Amino acid sequence: MTITIQIPVKPLDNPLAAEVVGLDLNMDLDDQTIADLHKAWMAYPVLVVRGQQDLTMERHLEYSRRFGDLQRHTVKEILHPEFPEILVLSNRGRGGAQPINNGGAYWHSDITYEDVPPMGSILHGLITPPEGGDTLYADMTAAYDALDDATKAKLEGLKAIHTYRTRYEAMMNAGVRPVKTEEELSQWTEVIHPIARTHPETGKKAIFVNEGFTSRVEGMSDNESRDLLEHLFEHSTQDQFVYRHKWQQGDVVMWDNRCTMHRATDYDLSQERSMHRTTVRGTRPV
Repeated sequence: MTITIQIPVKPLDNPLAAEVVGLDLNMDLDDQTIADLHKAWMAYPVLVVRGQQDLTMERHLEYSRRFGDLQRHTVKEILHPEFPEILVLSNRGRGGAQPINNGGAYWHSDITYEDVPPMGSILHGLITPPEGGDTLYADMTAAYDALDDATKAKLEGLKAIHTYRTRYEAMMNAGVRPVKTEEELSQWTEVIHPIARTHPETGKKAIFVNEGFTSRVEGMSDNESRDLLEHLFEHSTQDQFVYRHKWQQGDVVMWDNRCTMHRATDYDLSQERSMHRTTVRGTRPV
């Protein structure tokens, strides 16, 4: 893919992803650089910036806000107490946040269980294990394009129900999330989004369901809904649609939540894996 920008961008081993070369996110970046980064992000939904070991939380937040307003995660126990717009993904509970071994070890797009899901996420790898703990990213635009015409026609106008409650209750019952009261669980209501979403900036269609938070298809029987969702999940996570990011300490990875899914892989829990994530607010899916 050819884009005209002033910063070096190196495509990686899947068309979904590229590395931005020679950038220091602790520096004051001018408007042109941010505009170029945004253009690169729209061309490559997963952007990698390596070598950011010295990135401070303040600078992480400042950089993230250059792309839009930030939104906080709904699980308050894993927010940084001093910087609540930072989600702490750490099996050591850095900064006083609740420890979490592997928060997203299932395919999902971030916070699709809200009426207005995020535009994107920006994750900083503070400490990464020597092996494992990779993140897989799925290209939901390429997955949509590869569907047969009959399936694309079937998806036209279909909507799906998203909720976090089912996922959280399962993790709570397994002892990997703090116990919440019925009142606390009730914050996670059901929302409805189109199954084939049109990207508000590129105009491309992408599959917008995920096994983490999509519970059923609106207007379908349980069996029909399950069969369609399972087909879309399996289709979207084929190898040709997936980029595997092998973390190096100091990596910053930013992904477009509107056209990707991701999941973390297993690692040796005796090793520390600590990351900070900011989340950029988006628009209502159409």
